[in-house]
Amino acid sequence: MRTTPGMGLAGLAAASLFFCAVAGADTKLYRWVDKDGHVHYGDQPAPNAKTVNPKVPGSEDAQDAADAAAKAAADKQAADCKSKNDELARYKSATSITETDALGNSKDYTAEQRDQLVARTQKYVNDHCGGTPPGG
Repeated sequence: MRTTPGMGLAGLAAASLFFCAVAGADTKLYRWVDKDGHVHYGDQPAPNAKTVNPKVPGSEDAQDAADAAAKAAADKQAADCKSKNDELARYKSATSITETDALGNSKDYTAEQRDQLVARTQKYVNDHCGGTPPGG
């Protein structure tokens, strides 16, 4: 099997096609083969150059990718809100709150601090999750 010298540059050519396509729809791209058999791409025509219309890989799926990203963001937001709502329910039902840090030090919240914690968490839920959960 014979390979041409330009075959190792396939990735570079693909990247060039991508950037040319992104640069502007009105930009023309040309392809030509030199006397040594090397394939070249450029925005200026050379002798025996042909106009090419590069297809950006996955461009047809751009809307699908955007939809998937939006769904992932919505799913993450829903998971965060569920977690905060669960946390709020625990805070509201607790008669006392004790926090333990990574070193094992414990801190008991006063009734006033507990109320502030409930208020902060409720504000987060209201601002980011559309209010109190059903039954909350």
